[in-house]
Amino acid sequence: MHKVERINLGDKINLTFIGVDKFKTNLISVYMQRPLDKKEVTKNALIPNILKSGSNKFKSQREISKKLDNLYGAGIYADIAKKGDMQILSFKMSITDETYLDEKILKESLIFLNDMINDPLVEDGGFNKEYVDIEKNNLSDKIKSRINDKSRYALERCIEEMCKDEKFSIYEYGYEEDIESINEKNLYDHYKNIIKTSPIDIVIAGNLDKDKVLEYIKNIFKFERENVIDIVGDNNIGTVESVKNVVDKMDVTQGKITLGYRTNIDYKDDRYYSLMVYSSILGGGPHSKLFVNVREKESLCYYVYSMIEKYKSIMFISSGIEIDKYDKAIELIGEQLEKIKKSEISNEEIVNSKNSIINSINSVRDSLNSLSDFYYSQGISGVNENLDSIMKKIENVEIKDVVDVSSDITLDTVYFLRN
Repeated sequence: MHKVERINLGDKINLTFIGVDKFKTNLISVYMQRPLDKKEVTKNALIPNILKSGSNKFKSQREISKKLDNLYGAGIYADIAKKGDMQILSFKMSITDETYLDEKILKESLIFLNDMINDPLVEDGGFNKEYVDIEKNNLSDKIKSRINDKSRYALERCIEEMCKDEKFSIYEYGYEEDIESINEKNLYDHYKNIIKTSPIDIVIAGNLDKDKVLEYIKNIFKFERENVIDIVGDNNIGTVESVKNVVDKMDVTQGKITLGYRTNIDYKDDRYYSLMVYSSILGGGPHSKLFVNVREKESLCYYVYSMIEKYKSIMFISSGIEIDKYDKAIELIGEQLEKIKKSEISNEEIVNSKNSIINSINSVRDSLNSLSDFYYSQGISGVNENLDSIMKKIENVEIKDVVDVSSDITLDTVYFLRN
C-alpha cells in the first residue's frame, strides 16, 4: 500500500509525496516541463547530462562519486522524455532509507541534488566548455544511432509523417544540424530561462515523514521564478481526409510496417479505458488477435503489436515482415480490426486482455521509479485516478464498450521501411 499527496508550493512548483515502506531506498525526482519546440529541443536534450557532470561545489565526476559514496552509495540520474507535446527534463537521486543507517542523510541528499540543479558549474558566464563539448558529441552520436534500431526508427518515422504539422513530430533528442550552433554561454542562458519559466514537479517516494520532507523542500530548493509558462498542446481530435502512404528504402533484410490510427478518444474520457482493452485484444500480447491470427496462424511476421500513445489519442500497429508479404500483412491486419468492429471477441480474449493490463498496472508498485513517473504523469495530466481505480475501470470494461470505441478508430498513415 502507498499514500499519495500532491502539494502546490506556488509559482507552478508542485511536490508529490508518495509514502511507501516496502523498499530499502528512497527516490527524489525533479521534473521540468518544456513545450516540444524545434527551436529549443536540442538544447534541452543536452542539459540533464551537463548538470550531472559537475556543479560549483562538486566540479568533477570524481568529486561527485566521492560525495555519493559518502551518502552510502547514492545514485544520480538524468534524462529526457517526450509526453505528448511536452519535453520533460528529469533529474533523480536514489538514496538508502535512513532507517537502515546510523545517520540521517535525507537533508544532505536534498542539498546535494539542489546544488546540481540550481548551482551548476559555471565559468566565464557559461557552462564548463569541456563538459558541453563532450555532451554535444554524445548527443550527436545518439541522434545518428537512432537508425540502428529499425523497429523503433520505423515507429518514429511514422510519427514524423503522421504528425508532420504537430509538435509531436519533433524528436525529443533534437537534431544534429542544431548542435553546432550551441555553445557553453547560449546554453547556460537557455538553462537559466528554463529554471525561471518551466513548470516544475518534485516527487519524493519512499519511507519518509511527509512533514519533514515538506519542510526540507521549502527550505532547500530555491528556484528563481519569472513569467512561468503554460504548456499548451495541439488539438488531438479531428478527421482524417485521406490515408498517407509513406515508403522509405534502406539496406534492410526485413521490412518494417507501422500503421498510425487516430482514435479521437482523450485520456481524460472514461472511454479511454475501453480503448486500452481494445488495443490489448488487438495486439497486446500472445493472447491478441494480431499475434494469434497474423503471426502464429499465417506466419506472416516476426513480431506484431499495437500500442496507445496516451497523450495524443493515437494508436500504432508495428510489425516486422518479409518484404514481399507486405500486401498480405496489411490485409490481415485490417481484418483483425474489422473483427473487433463486428463484435467478434471471445470471452477468453477480453478476460486475458484485461488481466494483461491489470498485471502491467500492478507492476508499477514494484518500482519507486515507476511509481514516481506514474504519479507525476497523473499530476500534470490533471487526472486523479490511482492504480486501484484504474484497475477497477479496466475490470468493468465489457465487449460492447470495446466495440463502441472501435467506431472512432481511423487509419491515418501507413509507413513501410523496405529495401
